[in-house]
Amino acid sequence: MKTPVMLSVLLMLALQGCGSLVHGTSQELKITTTPPGATATIGTQSCKTPCTLTVKRDSQTLHVEKGNYKKTFDLEKDFQFGTTICGNICWVELGAIVDLAEGSAWEIRPINLRLDSTGEQGR
Repeated sequence: MKTPVMLSVLLMLALQGCGSLVHGTSQELKITTTPPGATATIGTQSCKTPCTLTVKRDSQTLHVEKGNYKKTFDLEKDFQFGTTICGNICWVELGAIVDLAEGSAWEIRPINLRLDSTGEQGR
């Protein structure tokens, strides 16, 4: 009798953090700028735009440089309800906490910036 109960508990524990398993803790992020050729940096990774970086979902900022233009942006993110809440059917709270802590509860929005000489930007 104990074996089925123990197996059920182990299965529920293994399925927590489902967003981490299904959605992953990193993502491909497309970065474009007008004009192209700016250096985009997230964490320790850099590329010349237009480009794609594989970034951790818990990344917070993007730094962009081109000539005299230098600016840091907060990354815009969308909450992934399906994988964070619905994907953690057994124990929603525990699984959601794991997903939030690992960053897998978020999807970073693609980045499209317009750089000009006045330092104004558009997203």
